[in-house]
Amino acid sequence: MIADTACVIFGIYALAAGLGMVIEPGRATRVLDEFDTSPALVYVTGAFMFFLGAAVLAFVDDFDTVTRGITTLIAAGMIIESLLMLAWPKPIFALARWMVPEDDHVRGFGLVTMAFGLVIAVLGII
Repeated sequence: MIADTACVIFGIYALAAGLGMVIEPGRATRVLDEFDTSPALVYVTGAFMFFLGAAVLAFVDDFDTVTRGITTLIAAGMIIESLLMLAWPKPIFALARWMVPEDDHVRGFGLVTMAFGLVIAVLGII
């Protein structure tokens, strides 16, 4: 039950984030620029992500069903990314800048993100 709800929540988040990338791709670059100039924002975001990912992982930490597996992987990914944001954020931002060098790439990642979000939201609903 918790895993299904988490999949729906993560899916809706991915749909909204992907739609934002498709509609306004330049915002992705601006967000990265703001993160680069604000270590406090990076730290607070990393701390919040860590505790959120750890809380989800505390309730769902197995692969008994598809939704439990997806939720476990997303939560574990959140923890890993958050720890990198707290300890050494440069590789994350370097990877992000490499992945989105121009607006067409951002739109492509937005479409992929939306597709992923739709799939996991539907899996959480059914």
